[in-house]
Amino acid sequence: MACSTTEEGPRSFSHPLHARKLLHELNESRKLTQLCDGVVIIGDEQIPVQRNILSAASPYFRGVFSYEEGNESPAADRKPSVLNPAEISVETFELIQDYIYTSEIYLSDENIQDVLQAADMLLLSDLKDLCCEYLEQCISSSNCLGIQEFAARFSCLWVLHKVTKYIDSRFSEVSFSDEFVKLPVDKLKKLLVRDTLQVRSEEEIVECIIRWYQANPKQREHEINELVTSCVRARLISEDYLQGSLCTDTNLKSSCVTDMIIQNRRLVSEMKRRGTTYSSCETEVKNTVRCINLAEPNHRCTQWVELAQMGTPRIAHGLVEAGGCLYAIGGRDDNSRILNTGERYDPQTNTWTPIARMFHARVGFGLMAVDDKIYAIGGSNDMSSPITSAEVYNIYTNKWRKLPDMNLKRVWAAYAAAEKKIYVIAGGIMGKLYEAVECFDTRSETWSSVAPMRERRFDARAVGADNSIYVFGGLRRLECPSAMHGGPMMKFCQTEMYSLENGQWSQVNPTGFGLCTMRDNSHVDAALYDGSNIYVVGELDVGGMCHSVRAYNPQTNIWSCVVQGKLLNQRSIQSSVIDLPLFVLHSLQWSQEKLGSTETKQQKLG
Repeated sequence: MACSTTEEGPRSFSHPLHARKLLHELNESRKLTQLCDGVVIIGDEQIPVQRNILSAASPYFRGVFSYEEGNESPAADRKPSVLNPAEISVETFELIQDYIYTSEIYLSDENIQDVLQAADMLLLSDLKDLCCEYLEQCISSSNCLGIQEFAARFSCLWVLHKVTKYIDSRFSEVSFSDEFVKLPVDKLKKLLVRDTLQVRSEEEIVECIIRWYQANPKQREHEINELVTSCVRARLISEDYLQGSLCTDTNLKSSCVTDMIIQNRRLVSEMKRRGTTYSSCETEVKNTVRCINLAEPNHRCTQWVELAQMGTPRIAHGLVEAGGCLYAIGGRDDNSRILNTGERYDPQTNTWTPIARMFHARVGFGLMAVDDKIYAIGGSNDMSSPITSAEVYNIYTNKWRKLPDMNLKRVWAAYAAAEKKIYVIAGGIMGKLYEAVECFDTRSETWSSVAPMRERRFDARAVGADNSIYVFGGLRRLECPSAMHGGPMMKFCQTEMYSLENGQWSQVNPTGFGLCTMRDNSHVDAALYDGSNIYVVGELDVGGMCHSVRAYNPQTNIWSCVVQGKLLNQRSIQSSVIDLPLFVLHSLQWSQEKLGSTETKQQKLG
């Protein structure tokens, strides 16, 4: 029998039920052990399998069966294969076999992780795609962090993109989830530093950190400080918020976290204002050098004289006089690099020349001169880590030599030299302030502890004069409970004096000393001694008036103003005293049209 003729020739036909029927029959056949030629062992379970079907579905199985021992034997002589896939349960393997034979699988919140992990291991790319589709559809604020971690672990890149975008856009909801408060500190830090998080303000970051801490305060009290320091942009937090809801809202208030956030905000603010840290958008790093004549009869009319500029712009560096020259060492340059370089100013020629490099780059450290040696102590060599190392520079050999380390890690300390010894005073680390004082004997090159200050503080300035050490300014925390309700959390510290004779600290009489009149927005950049007077340099708010330099006579206990008003276009300065030759001074004054007295003693600021 023949059908009607056609010029098209043979045509292709396909039965729509064939593939489904074949899969169904194959699925039935795997239940018959005599039609199975392999065994998968999972725990105590032995699961019969058909090697050709698994090989067709999974490159993993195909690779295993292809290199199986005895693979070259005739089929009739082969022994059943034994395979033990790790990290797959019996239930999960049965689900996967069902999918291979039926192309369908039932996914749920209970099995999605196990199935995805198994699909990834067995190289079942189509099943992995189905798992990713499921995950994408069930992303919510309560599970997105877990999905993000899971998607990253198994390279589900599209799901990772979607869930990360979800977290960024709905961070406010996510931060209230159980997953969020259970995050380990390293993962929380990685999340909070993302610039793409959509938050109303920096206060929202503060509040989510508090919630995270309150979920497990005992375990996290040692982690919270680093978290606050790394993840909170302190300069973006308003003062109203600090003194308002953060201190009064019972849901936010925490004896540890709230105090630390407020303190660190003040610390960071003061560090940036003083140049302990540098940000190109907030502080301009300069190489400007200026001096004033301290012997001028009318200090209030004294004008600053410009000296030769340093070779390298610096901030938070050290500046000291030794052997009649000035030495500017370390600090941070205008590219935010911490420096180990230094340079020397020769007052005879009004020029700067480089000197040998320190062993360690340092910022915010102590630089003291004793005789013909300059000592660099402590500070920090990155954004946050204090160092204890010390080294000494010989001004004649132009060489540095390492010294024994300090006993205590600290930054923002005050430093003073007296009687061949160097004192490292107060300071602290982020979240903790010290009153501790240690002393380095330059003759024996050994460290020892001395009596602590009466008032702990950071970022103070110290100077040795006669038989005493004076410490000016610095900030401390307010410890009284009422400080949490309105007043500033950081307080400008009173002046203290250390007697080298009896080894004790005392607070200087506020009435006679006068620095107690300085308000909390004052800061001290330097304390200097010229053999007669102590000079305090900075932005000194004394009763509503601002002074740049004030002089104190320890013999008469009298203060006087040296320079009134702020220093123009220069902040976070380092200062020293040096004798400037008359011909250099006169030449500079003449060229700058700033003629003054012919006295030689100068204060040099850089």
